[in-house]
This record gives sequence, structure tokens and C-alpha cells, in this order.
Amino acid sequence: MTRVLQSIALFVALTTQALAIDTINIIFDSKVSSMKEAGLGAVTYPHKLHEELYQCDDCHPRIFIEKKGGNDVNMQKNMTEQYCGFSGCHNSAYAFPLYLCDYCHEVLPTAGKK
Repeated sequence: MTRVLQSIALFVALTTQALAIDTINIIFDSKVSSMKEAGLGAVTYPHKLHEELYQCDDCHPRIFIEKKGGNDVNMQKNMTEQYCGFSGCHNSAYAFPLYLCDYCHEVLPTAGKK
């Protein structure tokens, strides 16, 4: 029984490590039409950078659900201290403020510029 438990623990550790290594950037583009109206594009979330700064349980599952599509991230929620705007994150002195849009969002070229 002990060998089985050790094997399971090893499998979980290796799988978790593999997931962490493979998760470099996450692209948030499910609300791209409303983002375009604001002159902004998709968000590239640098997951790997956050892994270097924080522990997984700092964010999961307290702030983010570990499931693709499981988090309805939007600016209204961010501005009310949810998701990226959580009081210990970008709504604090620990990181750049949410109003610096181009730090996260791709800035779209305006129609008049070439």
C-alpha cells in the first residue's frame, strides 16, 4: 500500500511540476469585441512571472479557479477587487495599477494611424 501511495504522490508531483513549467502565458481574449470598443486587444497574462513571485495557493483557488474558462475576468470585476484587482494584487502597492491598460492589454492601432 505504501508503494502505491508513493507512486501516486510522485505522479501528482511530476504532473503539477509539468503543468507549472508549461504554463508560460495565458491569453484572455474571450471578451475581445468589448475590448476592441475600448481600443484595446487581448490580455497576455504572464503566468510564469507570477509563478516566480508567488506560491500557487496565493491565487488558486482563492482568486482564480484552475479551469480554462472558469474565471469570468473583466474590468468591472477587476475594479471591484476581484481577479487581477484583488486587494493584494493590482489594487495595491505591490504591483502596477489597473489603469495602466497597456501593461496588460494589446493596444490596437487607431483607424487614422498607419
